[in-house]
Amino acid sequence: MNLSWGILHAGLQSVLDTALDAVVVMNTEGVIIGWNDHASRSFGWTSEEACGQRLSETIIPPEYRSAHERGLAHYLATGEGPVLGNRIEISGLHRDGREIPVELSITASDQFGEHLFVGFLRDVSARFAEAERQKRILQESEHRVKNMLTVVAAIAHQTARTSADLDSFSEAFSGRLQSLAKAHQLLVGQVWQDVALSALAAQVLGDDVREGRARFGGPEILLKPRHVLGLSMILHELYTNSVKYGALCTDEGHIDFDWETDGSQVSLVWSERGPPCSPEVPSSGFGERMIAMSVQSDLQGTIERDWRPEGLQVQLRFPLGD
Repeated sequence: MNLSWGILHAGLQSVLDTALDAVVVMNTEGVIIGWNDHASRSFGWTSEEACGQRLSETIIPPEYRSAHERGLAHYLATGEGPVLGNRIEISGLHRDGREIPVELSITASDQFGEHLFVGFLRDVSARFAEAERQKRILQESEHRVKNMLTVVAAIAHQTARTSADLDSFSEAFSGRLQSLAKAHQLLVGQVWQDVALSALAAQVLGDDVREGRARFGGPEILLKPRHVLGLSMILHELYTNSVKYGALCTDEGHIDFDWETDGSQVSLVWSERGPPCSPEVPSSGFGERMIAMSVQSDLQGTIERDWRPEGLQVQLRFPLGD
């Protein structure tokens, strides 16, 4: 152990051993003579490795080293140090070369045999990460709100153009807005994090699953927020069409919704079984166009429809992304 340790008072050693933060002690020559276990965990150096080295060559990033040396020389010459007695946030250098944000407070003391500087450092990486996450959430929310207002306006305009009367407009428009609202509820519940595909499927088909008219299943897949909103609208349109003139327009109908993934791409299959209310294939309206737009813009995927005798089958594929 470094001989300079011999000058340390037992009280200072107690501080090093019991402090909840990293504690680094430096002498007037800029050499480390005290280093506790928290400092080892924070910066990667053991006490034996750190003690005896210059502080500026261990945990101080290169861009701050000259300022540190000038500040030490200025304090020794004048007794003035603007950093002393204050709590500041700065970067510390880990042994592996990465910089970590730390909260630093430094006190000067001559009560332990010689003039010393005692630094208390706290790793605030978690706080910085949380602040950055909150910033991203706010930016994402702002972006989504602007986009959603545009989507709502487009839905209102196009629904009005394809509705025969006010009642049909109100029904179609209300259903689409409710689908968007439910998708947002899922996202808010996850604080705009990834949402499980099974949760989205349960939101759309939950009542019919409980009544035995629908089934869904597949491996656990987490969807990005943009996937959740787009896929929610797509499933809502498929479900609404099924209730109007597809398999669910009668009590005999049934829906199977299955999915699989190879890790990079998702494949979903929506299958309807049962006699439709109309023998003719429904003409393409705004709902069909909106599905196509969501597949392309929100999912960057492809969609295929097959009107079989037993019912509609839709296959949707899209990349999971990063």
